[in-house]
Amino acid sequence: MNSALITLQKITKKFGYRTVLNDISFEIEKGNFILLLGNNGAGKTTLLRIISSLMRPSHGKILYKNKDYRQVASTFRRALGNISHESRLYSDLTALENLKLFGTLYQVDHLSNAIHHALATVELEYASHLPVRTFSSGMTKRLAIARLLLYKPEFLILDEPYTGLDYHSVQLFQNYLKQYHQKNGTVLMVTHQFSLGLELANRIIVIRQNQLYKDCPAVQTTSEQCSLWLQH
Repeated sequence: MNSALITLQKITKKFGYRTVLNDISFEIEKGNFILLLGNNGAGKTTLLRIISSLMRPSHGKILYKNKDYRQVASTFRRALGNISHESRLYSDLTALENLKLFGTLYQVDHLSNAIHHALATVELEYASHLPVRTFSSGMTKRLAIARLLLYKPEFLILDEPYTGLDYHSVQLFQNYLKQYHQKNGTVLMVTHQFSLGLELANRIIVIRQNQLYKDCPAVQTTSEQCSLWLQH
């Protein structure tokens, strides 16, 4: 039996007559940290949305622990953590209120202590009573990380997570990802900041012309090599 955490089987996505993804198949083993590369329009974000169950493929199937992920939707969504351009935070609520809401939704034990620890880890205790609409983009990303710290997802999908982060916030985020991966967490990340991704990744997948072009170990891969793969 397949031991992969997530399996993509011949994923194809069309918008009208336009094919955005064509016959994409690969497995994501538990503990993989995958850097997903591709030029603009290659279909990376569409693929992440499909894996996140936010969009259905035109053809193909996704398995989560050998089961169609639609059949175990609630379990799959609980296992998944997501950081993207959309924070999915409530802008009129404070940071504390956002975390209380998500913590209650995910039935986090000892919620008050968990929230305190999460806010301290991302250095947002001083802003806990401020509405999220007053936050900078970096603060918003850090609060999204604090939300992940509450319910400890099994699998992370990250779409350009470094966008809008200052240097200090990037270092906080890198430390979080390193610790998460060291605990056998699984990550699929899209970023144009190759050097940051390569600090963490153990596998690289490249999509070119809407198809799977390369699937290889990240060992000894450089930012320059990543750029070359996208140029040809």
